Amino acid sequence: MMSIFRQYTLDDSFSQVLVSPKFLKEYQIALTFASDYDDDGVPTNGVFRPTWDLTKVTPESITRFKDKNPDVDIKVFISIGNRGTQHPFKPLNNQTWIQNATMSLTSLINNLHVVHGIDVLYDHIDASPADFTECVGQLIRNLKENGVVSQASISPSSYPNQEYYPLLYSSVPFFVDWVDYQFQSEDQPVLEPTTLVKRYNELTKVYPKTKLFAGYSAENEDWATVSPFVFFLGAMDLLKKRSAPGVSIHYHNYYASEAPNKD
Repeated sequence: MMSIFRQYTLDDSFSQVLVSPKFLKEYQIALTFASDYDDDGVPTNGVFRPTWDLTKVTPESITRFKDKNPDVDIKVFISIGNRGTQHPFKPLNNQTWIQNATMSLTSLINNLHVVHGIDVLYDHIDASPADFTECVGQLIRNLKENGVVSQASISPSSYPNQEYYPLLYSSVPFFVDWVDYQFQSEDQPVLEPTTLVKRYNELTKVYPKTKLFAGYSAENEDWATVSPFVFFLGAMDLLKKRSAPGVSIHYHNYYASEAPNKD
């Protein structure tokens, strides 16, 4: 049962994880978040900056983790967006947003030296589905066609998945390698593993199951929606049946104050 595991993190907690090549063929580190908002919460129209802990997440810390686990493919993603309603997707001008996002993320990725991919995770979107699709779809195209990243993923959740993410995926299906669905944001609590599996199977009508991860948050406030027990049993069922290529987990409290960001 070789699969992919993704950890969303804002620090170097990945360095403490035991990675076993018996179960994993790939370990993805998704850095949260690159944000196009300034320190005062004002949108910068696509000028992205890192909000993870720059004192702990460094090319050296990631390289050490790779050297420690030579038998597992380690990939690093930069996740743009935010959880919750704070800092929604809100372009002030589509073309300028695309240009700014392409330039700022290219610079950020090149400076880190170890980034393989881009991830799009917006829980809240303050724009039309057409604007979201135009901006984010073209950004993904630009980064991949320019060779800045080799992989791209989108991470929908219940509310924006109704209109936004299916349209985005259908506009650039060949440029999106993974779809990491966030089950902790479901409208109704998922109380049984079979319910999670059923919901996953429904999603495969929109996204190919060869690309579709089952995503989860380990934060206490999200347990009312999906408990660790329910997710573990449901995800194991999906992996054993080879329905899902991988799973992801958020470890940190993204609803708390911002992570330290020291230059």
